[in-house]
Amino acid sequence: MSSIELKERKREGGPNLSEVIYWDFVVDGVSLFDRVEGDFASCFGWFLSEQNDKAIRRLLLIDDADFPDNRRSVYVCPECGDLGCGAISVVIEKMGNSIVWRDFGYQNNYDENIDLEAYSDIGPFSFNMDEYASVIKQASILNHER
Repeated sequence: MSSIELKERKREGGPNLSEVIYWDFVVDGVSLFDRVEGDFASCFGWFLSEQNDKAIRRLLLIDDADFPDNRRSVYVCPECGDLGCGAISVVIEKMGNSIVWRDFGYQNNYDENIDLEAYSDIGPFSFNMDEYASVIKQASILNHER
């Protein structure tokens, strides 16, 4: 089983770039942001509380995926969060007492193509369901503490 935790991360601002502080996914002690590379922020910690809670429900498999084929965004545009700007998505499945993240890819909401090749070395990850749920729910608590 893999471990998952959330750690605060900051996207530096600059000319035409907003500073964004968000909760990064750390799997087995390694930041997923560092592995996906690019200009993204996770779906936690910088949106309005309603959007943050919606992302929590989506990653807990309570709400529907935000892309076709059961794909769920985990990293989005750090300026607006719009899926049209592109996102890193993953298939999340419940398997027994585990949650599995697999098939990381880059996609947007207007093109059917998904770039799986660039992310083929990431995952799959299998998490204990109870530990996973606890960490994902923690995003709501952390967001409200700011």
